[in-house]
Formats: sequence, C-alpha cells, structure tokens
Amino acid sequence: MQIKTFVGTSENAVKSQIYIAMITFMLLELIRRTIAKKLPAFSNFVEKIRMSLCFYLSLDYVCNTMGEGAKRIKQSKQMKIPLSSDFFSQNEQLSLYG
Repeated sequence: MQIKTFVGTSENAVKSQIYIAMITFMLLELIRRTIAKKLPAFSNFVEKIRMSLCFYLSLDYVCNTMGEGAKRIKQSKQMKIPLSSDFFSQNEQLSLYG
C-alpha cells in the first residue's frame, strides 16, 4: 500500500486513508484474480486500471485484451529524417508548392 503522504493530520483522517488504501488494494487484487485469464504482476495491473479510468471500458477488456502499455522502441528501428542546412530556403518552398 504505497502511502507516501497523509492528506489529513488528525488520527481519524490517517486511519481513514489507511482503510481506503487497504480496501482499494483488496478490491484490485480480487478483480485481478477473478477476471484476468493470465495473472500479470500487480503493479502492471494497477497501471492498466489507472490508465483506463477515464474511459468506459469493461473490466474483462482491461484485464484480458488491453496491451501492456507503452514500450520502448529500439533506436535502430526509428525513422531518421535527413536535415539539410537550407531546409527553409526559398527554392525548396517553391519546389514543394510548384
């Protein structure tokens, strides 16, 4: 339950925040164990849920169909754009529109 800071300072506020974190953790773990066909790491599952909160997606779709998120692209596969020193010269603009 990665609680880094407490929002409130009173004893009741701290207890409430801990209880809410525990309930959230248990509900997410229950969803992960009952709906997901493969058991991904809990942190990956929470990331998927967090990314899809603003969309109306079913839990089945989020758990089983949605990809793993952003992945790093290798440098050799990226497209390289050649830049010339006179990129914005008048001659090139005329050839683009001419």
